[in-house]
Amino acid sequence: MSRVKEIDLQQMGPLRNASQKKSQLLEKKLNGHLVTLTPLFTPRKILGEFMESAFKDKILGAEANFKNIDEQFKDISRNGFKMPMKLSTPVAGIKNTLEIYSWQYLYPIGGNAEQTITVSSPTRWVLCYASGLNLSRLLKAKIEGETLRGDDVKELLLNSLVLVTLLNKFPGIKNLFEDLRFSITIEKSQVSGELPYVVLNSPLSAFRPQDDIIQTVTQLSGLPMFEELIDLDGMDNLDDPFMAAVADVKDE
Repeated sequence: MSRVKEIDLQQMGPLRNASQKKSQLLEKKLNGHLVTLTPLFTPRKILGEFMESAFKDKILGAEANFKNIDEQFKDISRNGFKMPMKLSTPVAGIKNTLEIYSWQYLYPIGGNAEQTITVSSPTRWVLCYASGLNLSRLLKAKIEGETLRGDDVKELLLNSLVLVTLLNKFPGIKNLFEDLRFSITIEKSQVSGELPYVVLNSPLSAFRPQDDIIQTVTQLSGLPMFEELIDLDGMDNLDDPFMAAVADVKDE
């Protein structure tokens, strides 16, 4: 749940400008890291011969991985999307192209469902294999009552479940991101049931201002969306887990 912090309207402009600049820098850093780390995310390491590929060698554990993913896929497609589907083998090849986009959620201003907006985080990003459907589009579809294409949902579910499985099977990837000062968490959204999303979290914290500020900003922009603000007051007290671990090493 996002933290709420009260501010004055005149603080909004400077805080938004500072947040956007810092968020852009963090996102640029993340994209640079991902270019280097992409080979670690090869989906065939999870699906092996159960995925279309030019490579035919079997992968140890692929059968168990596919079975587990298939069970989750059927459950989420049925209960989360009301679109019962199942996987056939081999599944379509997943291209090892990684993307990030801001973590988003729906927020009813003042608890009024008729004033529901999309709120984005400047410090958290969804990591995914590139696909035609993502969380941002799901939220938009929810607000606008758009009907989703079955093939798009299938691709999203499979890609998400494979990525989460890979991170669980290779925990060293999480450790590597933590050393780069970005932690990995698995999150769920109110618009997609139990579907897991891989979220990259920066060390900076963000907050949502009080509802009257959000309402004023969205009315002025004419858009049903808002971006949280980075908490500049907390930047002086940022923790560095790596240096803390080094400091905890005791001299003999």
